[in-house]
Amino acid sequence: MLALSRKERDRRLRREDILRAAEHIFAIKGYHKASIQDIAGEAQYAVGTVYLYFKDKEVLYTTLIEQKAQELILTVKNKVVKAKDVREKIKVVVQEHLSYFEKNEDFFRIYFSERSNFSWTVKDRIPQKTVERFLNYLDYVASIIKTAQAGGIIRNDYPAQKMAYILASMLNAVIFPWLRSESIRTSSGAKPCGNGRSLKDMSGFILDMFFNGAKAK
Repeated sequence: MLALSRKERDRRLRREDILRAAEHIFAIKGYHKASIQDIAGEAQYAVGTVYLYFKDKEVLYTTLIEQKAQELILTVKNKVVKAKDVREKIKVVVQEHLSYFEKNEDFFRIYFSERSNFSWTVKDRIPQKTVERFLNYLDYVASIIKTAQAGGIIRNDYPAQKMAYILASMLNAVIFPWLRSESIRTSSGAKPCGNGRSLKDMSGFILDMFFNGAKAK
């Protein structure tokens, strides 16, 4: 691989500086109240410099979404490859997925803080490549589930692809209300009450439901 020129290294560093600043500003102000001027000030660059890299606020935000999606998937895959067996792989998928959203709570809760607005919101304009990336990720999860089915660990009378979608839906059903409640708590100025559950702590519930179902024992 060819070494990057000094000019290209500087360009990439400025771009990352702007993205970090944008993430911080979006987390503090929300998408709609944040401005390019705010982001430029946070990054300590001129407004014109920000526009050299990103044509507007929407492009900045959707770039962050793509970056987060890629980071999440790479994080999960890097941990899954170290798992000792297929059951452990599914456990890693669930735990790392929840952990990532918890670690990036400030960013992801923007979806929910803006959700009540009737005006356009960026959640309706997720880049197609990000959608495709998550669909490929679900194919990856389905391949793990298929291996678990072949090993008799989980039932094999359902398509692995559908079971991957069910698992993703279960994760979302836990993540979205958690982020929503955190958004409401933060916007109201309330302090943690001390009995709030960590998002990752809910992995046991999801895994139990996925492996054992809701049938009475």
